[in-house]
Amino acid sequence: MAESKVWALKARRLITPLQDVRDAVVLAEGQKIMAAGRQENIAIPDSAEIIEAGDKTIVPGFIDLHHHGAVGAGADEGAAAVKKIGRYLVQTGTTGWLPTVWTLSSLQGIVRAKQEGTGGADVLGIHMEGPFLTPKGIAAADGFEDRLQKPSIKGFQQFLEASEGNLKLMGVSPELDGAMELIREMRRAGVVPAVAHTKGTYEQFMRAVEAGARHVTHTYNVMTGLHHRRPGAVGGALTCDQVTAELIADGYHVAPAAMDVLIRCKGPDKVAVITDNVPLAGLPDGTYSMYGGTIVKKGGISRLEGSTADTDGTMAGSEWPLNHNVHNLVDLVGVTLPKAVQMATLTPATIIGLNGHKGSIEPGKDADLVVIDDAIHVHLTAVRGQVVFRTGV
Repeated sequence: MAESKVWALKARRLITPLQDVRDAVVLAEGQKIMAAGRQENIAIPDSAEIIEAGDKTIVPGFIDLHHHGAVGAGADEGAAAVKKIGRYLVQTGTTGWLPTVWTLSSLQGIVRAKQEGTGGADVLGIHMEGPFLTPKGIAAADGFEDRLQKPSIKGFQQFLEASEGNLKLMGVSPELDGAMELIREMRRAGVVPAVAHTKGTYEQFMRAVEAGARHVTHTYNVMTGLHHRRPGAVGGALTCDQVTAELIADGYHVAPAAMDVLIRCKGPDKVAVITDNVPLAGLPDGTYSMYGGTIVKKGGISRLEGSTADTDGTMAGSEWPLNHNVHNLVDLVGVTLPKAVQMATLTPATIIGLNGHKGSIEPGKDADLVVIDDAIHVHLTAVRGQVVFRTGV
């Protein structure tokens, strides 16, 4: 579609996500949404192209804050790999994402892909999960332990400069020496500090919040758990209103009951559903070499070769796409579809400060639109008004 073209997308249902509208239409011109609501209330120009989605549902494009790779490509492998991932993501309803990496050398390729465009999901910024993390079994399993560094303001400034202003989110283990000073510097620089991969106590978690931490990386996973006498990092994530929280809702990393607890404690406006996908996402089951080790992908979960159970340290990554995780919130946890959609759209957009033009279907915002069915299968994806994936609509 040309940028100036007006087009209308009609469907049985529209989830904005803060409104739930029946017999709806979204009207867009170029990259922007012009109007959205009931068909009877919106005049569609005679020149507009009309796409009929029938009994399906229109939702905002999903935003994945935590994604390492897919279809055999890693976000740390250069611009071509980032573009390949972006083209895959729109098939899952994801229109924007943060390539998630650990190293300085990864940043140049991501910046280039963002500047040039992926032809699929937009690169909205960069998420550095590491390297300022405590040594932990999962890091060794993923081949990242040799990349870990002690918290350093100088090191952070190198990442910030190399990102060319695109660093949005960065993890740190609060128990490490220098972590508090680093968190304060992140806040000054406009980067969201996240508590990540921590062996720290509840008290250390709360000191990090006092220093400026505002986010929690994949809540429950790779952190000290909740005990009634030792609340741990999980206790902090559940009870501290100042932090938002990521949730891997693939059904393997976090049990449905634990997902429910997190959402009940924080509400959908403070929980962002993520994938934490690694390069095996989108590939068939099999045995692969990844991050210097041998990984077996079976039944949608990847484990270190020889592992047989979901014990701590054996899972090597999540492989399920974001539309599947949204479905799990509805099917396994009992979250309403609008609230599940909110956790994949408006909440992540708000966390990284992009809710002014992303994350919801409102006039003036980017026309990032997805058509789904009742099983959250994706039938159409538009990124900034451009239909980039379409099947069955």
